[in-house]
Amino acid sequence: MNAMDAHPVGARPARKAVLRESLDTTAYLLGLSEVRADRAPGLLTIRLGPPAEPGLTLIDRRGQTPLVQRLDAADDLTARLAAIRAGQAGVRAKILVDPARCFMRTLTLPSAALPRMRAVLAQELEAATPFRAAGVHSDWYVEGEDAAARSLRVRHVVVKRAVLDPLLAALADAGIAAGPVTVGPDEARTMPVDLLTGGHRTLQGLAGGARKGDLALMAGAALMLLAAFWGLRAHQDATLAALDDAFAQARRAAGPALPAPVQAGAAAIVSGRGPPLAKTWDALAAALPDSASAAGLRLDADGARLTVLTADEPAALAALGSVPGFGAPFLQETAAGPDGARRLVLLLPRTDRGDRP
Repeated sequence: MNAMDAHPVGARPARKAVLRESLDTTAYLLGLSEVRADRAPGLLTIRLGPPAEPGLTLIDRRGQTPLVQRLDAADDLTARLAAIRAGQAGVRAKILVDPARCFMRTLTLPSAALPRMRAVLAQELEAATPFRAAGVHSDWYVEGEDAAARSLRVRHVVVKRAVLDPLLAALADAGIAAGPVTVGPDEARTMPVDLLTGGHRTLQGLAGGARKGDLALMAGAALMLLAAFWGLRAHQDATLAALDDAFAQARRAAGPALPAPVQAGAAAIVSGRGPPLAKTWDALAAALPDSASAAGLRLDADGARLTVLTADEPAALAALGSVPGFGAPFLQETAAGPDGARRLVLLLPRTDRGDRP
């Protein structure tokens, strides 16, 4: 956006005006604001004079001394331009259109129309003139602002495509890039327009022709943003790690998580539980020899009461003496069982009392 276009709408306090100017200056230095490309001298400048003046005037500044050439309408324009380019790559021509070839008007529009000024001007052009937006090249700029009335004075510059397109086509065929296309009686008195933009407010520093200083500043800004993001993430990680350490140290300094009476009660509850059934049954089944089988099991806080059928009583008692979590078995009852076996009732005391099952 032009420097004139960047002013906010309405009256602003002095401090906001200073901030606005600072932001505009920063944007310009970073290449993010529109520069006066119409005043920048081009290596090749083609002047399209008034309707009464046929032909074109070309100024070649590639040498030490500028060369001025006349290109008549009867000439083969593409061939002449190709000869002037002389096979050089990256040649760009600035085009200067005489104001007499343009249709220009000044409109007073609400400041609120600034974000969509191009569309508003296109509608106004088709409504008030015989021109159509598709048949012209145009651009606009803000001449002034009435803060009290919240309005802008906008200059709209239009030229027919039939005037400019033949020259643009010849330049393209000759391998010469065109732009900017500005309007003025001479290079020192041009308007801040580029008719090739169609009224779009572009970021000239990013759209080509950017200054090397702008590009360097933009690259530096991008690197600074990346470094700031990396530093923020590293700071967050370090802060979280420090918080974790602080919480851990606070827990250790506070002692047990539960008061002593609560811990004692929990230990009493745990010690009053019976051993786990599945674990105990598996351990007893693994310990019994093949000549014995378990016929019944009862568990309580004191241990296990096991009923065993066996043909070899000493072997069964010896095997049950190595069950994990239990002591040596005590024989409480013995009786005759089926098929000549003995029926034993054994008590296995717990040795893991107090451990959480």
